[in-house]
Amino acid sequence: MTTTAFAQDALELTAHPLQRTGAYAIATLAGVSDPEAVSGDQFRSVVRRMIDDLIATSTIAKGQPGWYLLGVSYVLWPNCALHYKSKRTPEGIGAWRTCPPAEKWPGVPCSLCGRPAAAWYGKGDIPLGASIEHRNTTAPDHEGTPLCFPCVTSFHALPYACTAGGGLLNGIHTWDERFMARITRSEVRDNLRGMITRGDLKGGGGTFAIEFAALKALRWWDHRVTDGVQTLQFSNNNQDQKFQSEVMEQPLAEWLRSTIRRSDRRAGFRYLAQAQATAKVSGLRMLAWRAFHQPEQIPSRAISWIRDQIIALPKGQGMPAAVPHLAPLIRSYLTEVLNVLESDVTHVVAVARRVADVVADDDKRLKKFTVATRRPNDLKAWLKAEIAEWSRKRPADAKNDPFISLRQWRVLFDSGNASWSARELLFVATFEELATRGAKVAAVEEGTSDEDFKTLGIDDQD
Repeated sequence: MTTTAFAQDALELTAHPLQRTGAYAIATLAGVSDPEAVSGDQFRSVVRRMIDDLIATSTIAKGQPGWYLLGVSYVLWPNCALHYKSKRTPEGIGAWRTCPPAEKWPGVPCSLCGRPAAAWYGKGDIPLGASIEHRNTTAPDHEGTPLCFPCVTSFHALPYACTAGGGLLNGIHTWDERFMARITRSEVRDNLRGMITRGDLKGGGGTFAIEFAALKALRWWDHRVTDGVQTLQFSNNNQDQKFQSEVMEQPLAEWLRSTIRRSDRRAGFRYLAQAQATAKVSGLRMLAWRAFHQPEQIPSRAISWIRDQIIALPKGQGMPAAVPHLAPLIRSYLTEVLNVLESDVTHVVAVARRVADVVADDDKRLKKFTVATRRPNDLKAWLKAEIAEWSRKRPADAKNDPFISLRQWRVLFDSGNASWSARELLFVATFEELATRGAKVAAVEEGTSDEDFKTLGIDDQD
């Protein structure tokens, strides 16, 4: 294959997330999973299909089924042929989306893949792909950005992989290639349906739709996630350009996938989601949002929720039903996602067992411990009181063991940011230990009725 032919019809993945997203959309439309496996004939067929879709939408009135893609063009290509009466013809749209003849190529490399560029491109073809400070308007006396035809076509394919809502296009990207192919297949299927039925750009998918879509994608993925998951939200509109990207790191992505696929974690996951809820946002959607924006808050919210449940229970009722399921899940989050050191885990678990020794049969003491864990100084005061009590009434089989060692104290209070995770772990490990010892569990049904669970394929009765 000649260099000229190769540059015209062979996709190549680059380091640009939006180019990659579009390339995977082209691969999906071509019926293959790997963009670089798209043949020349398949590529040209997809280009023709996208041109035909533009021609079909070009005459649709706003509000009528089929207008959606035309509406997206205002967000993505505000200066394109669709928006000029003289060019809004099959011939004009086709000319916009056709590769220039090789003799007119600028003789410079593509800025994304390094192959021969087909033309200089600007705002009419390239979406904003960095922060708002890097606007993609072409400066005076500057010809634009050089791109090969497959790379610019990847940008043209973004409406098939990204969904419009709230004045933005929303997409999901990952460097895990197999997972990226799976995500894109699902998005292309939904967007093709929307291009036929939708007549507006009103936001669909509910609150935090793109974050929740990423969580759903993880739910249906049956392989280990090998990289993080990235949300892409952008607008190329002339009046209001935006670009925002958030990343869920790989350890959290894999942990979330495990909690909604492994049967031994599902019950805990339902409680974890319930613990994230606010007055206005469901638990699952808040969990999805925090996974991208506040991952360190996920265990804190869950622990606060458990604490409130315990404090609210009447005397003699034991532990809330959620505790035996949620406590080990939080512990796994602290160790697998927040990377609490194994040596620290050993020290904290030893303290938790000691705490369990003194609170197991004493509801009043248990609630005092629970309240004390809210603040470091309160926990220090509680532990000091128990140290003194232990010294006076140490069980015979405890020999000379201290209630808490100097090293354990330092892990809990003198290890900087790591001490915060260690104190969270102490709370969880104590209730894990109590559950292991057969502590009474309140006979209260606390399962969430979150409707979003149905879209994840998780039934509350699992």
